[in-house]
Amino acid sequence: MTKKPAPSKGREASAATKAETEKTASAGRSSASDPAAHAGAGKPLPPGPAPAPVAAPSGAAAAVLSEAPRPQPRILVVDDEPHVVQIFQDLLAQRGYEVVSSTNGDDAILKVTNESFDLVLTDINLPGVDGLEVVRAAKAADKDTCVILITGYASTTTAIDALRQGAYDYITKPFDLWETAKAIDRGLESRFLVIENRRLVESLEKANLELHHHEQILSRMVKDATQRITALYESGKEISTSLSRQATLDVIVNQVAKLAGAESSLVFLYDTDAGQYVAEAGAGAPQEGLKEYRFGVGEGLHGQAVRNMSPVRSAAIAETIGIEPFLSELEIRSALIVPLLTNEGVLGTITALRRSGRGFTPDDQEQLSMFASQASIALTNAILYERTKELDRMKSEFVAVVSHEVRTPLTSIKGSLELLGDERFHVLPPPQKELLSICQANTERLISLINDILDFSKLESSKLSLNFETFDVGRVVPEAVDHIRNLAAMRGITIDVHIEGTAGSVEADPMRVAQVITNLLGNAIKFSPEKGKIEVWARGTEEDVTVDIRDFGRGISQRDLSRLFQRFAQLDSSTTRKAGGTGLGLVISKGIVEQHGGRIWVESTMGMGSTFSFSLPRRRAAGLSAEEFADGVGGEHTQ
Repeated sequence: MTKKPAPSKGREASAATKAETEKTASAGRSSASDPAAHAGAGKPLPPGPAPAPVAAPSGAAAAVLSEAPRPQPRILVVDDEPHVVQIFQDLLAQRGYEVVSSTNGDDAILKVTNESFDLVLTDINLPGVDGLEVVRAAKAADKDTCVILITGYASTTTAIDALRQGAYDYITKPFDLWETAKAIDRGLESRFLVIENRRLVESLEKANLELHHHEQILSRMVKDATQRITALYESGKEISTSLSRQATLDVIVNQVAKLAGAESSLVFLYDTDAGQYVAEAGAGAPQEGLKEYRFGVGEGLHGQAVRNMSPVRSAAIAETIGIEPFLSELEIRSALIVPLLTNEGVLGTITALRRSGRGFTPDDQEQLSMFASQASIALTNAILYERTKELDRMKSEFVAVVSHEVRTPLTSIKGSLELLGDERFHVLPPPQKELLSICQANTERLISLINDILDFSKLESSKLSLNFETFDVGRVVPEAVDHIRNLAAMRGITIDVHIEGTAGSVEADPMRVAQVITNLLGNAIKFSPEKGKIEVWARGTEEDVTVDIRDFGRGISQRDLSRLFQRFAQLDSSTTRKAGGTGLGLVISKGIVEQHGGRIWVESTMGMGSTFSFSLPRRRAAGLSAEEFADGVGGEHTQ
């Protein structure tokens, strides 16, 4: 055992601590303190721990969950300085604790061995054996006893070693009564929680034995519930496999019969033209004349389900007055009708029918009610999808017709302007000549915009024709660049073309490839600084040919890169208004490239510009279908 060393163990606070003793020894006095010894004296001490209120359940649950009343906490204070012991006695007595004190390690070990304490508050340096031995003895007598060490700064390392041996916490001298009180409260709460948890575990073990005889019933209920949930999950997957309205209806009627064990099933949807709910699909029922099965709100069992927006279950159809005629026609004995509810109201109903056997049970009703929620969502999505497709088709047709009709007079206007500008026929003064030039430029712009819209419409309907032939990349790329050099020269932008020897030839539509290059170059010119530079590179491998068009504009943020290939997408409206465009440049380029079996992408760094690249297979490849293209088309970018 370690003997107590020299007389100083943080005694520099002794005088201040003694003064604090005199201030806190009697209850009701003001707790003004010496700042060197008690930094928290100005604060009211926290109240002692109180058990939380617990609801009082009945029976076995009450025995398990009710909290046992806590005895008065019993605390042992061990310190060889009487004034320190007195401080803790006053502090703990005010808080309703039973306090026992000891002034040396041997006496403390004797007390913890023969008596029971909830918490031991001990100095590390004690006459006789030290505080570490007290820790070990307290833990050996009761492993749940909470031990808090008092230490000077010089023995903090020893206190940490004590924590490893099971001590709960330590406080250093000079100590703060506020923090010390909170540490004691936490320690006691920790001990009581451990004891309470052990009691609860024992009580739960007893309760578990009492509940054991319910195991088979619960197991069967869980098994049945699992089967129902699994069936619903599988049904949900089935009805989500298609966005076709009729296909979804067919899946729903089959799943209704399967889930409810029905011989027949029907799905009714509201027909706005007829003002009634009409049978749209059926299983186990005659398909001829199916749409003649209908009802209005409040009519028969189905009408009640719709009006009340709740399921209707009938086990004796033949004895029910006012039933729907088709139920009698189908010789139905029992029926279960569940409304298909949406945010707007009742979309329709799902109906399970039996001609013989038992009637439908509450479990069947619950099962179909949950399935009806899934069916409502699937049907709503299918109906919205078909409406969207129809609107999209009408939009495309409208755009194509209008664009074609507008292009015809524009062609005449363009021809007339060209004649007016031909000096062989008309010599115009400079002001009129300048106005004519503006008209010609804007006419060309309108024709270009209309051509973009028509190309986009053709791409969506997969009607864009491609004329494949084998051509030299080193010929088509410079030709496409030459067509747009004048536009670049107007802003003082130079275009450098680099054709690597690996570019070679490719099987594609040269006109459409040139259109892609022109679109990308036009985009780069719009968003390059004046007197800037654009680089065009063409290279190849054995499998494909790649063209890169690099500008040195302000670049595109990473957040906006994902929006580039969305139809009519223009990332910066202010820049777009200055540069113009429909937002279809990239969508058309993407469509052309993908119909060639290639791909298009972009790399960009803010402040350093962007590089748009596309690659085409050297040999002809099948392009995307109209639906695949429509799902992935995109738009023009602005930097």
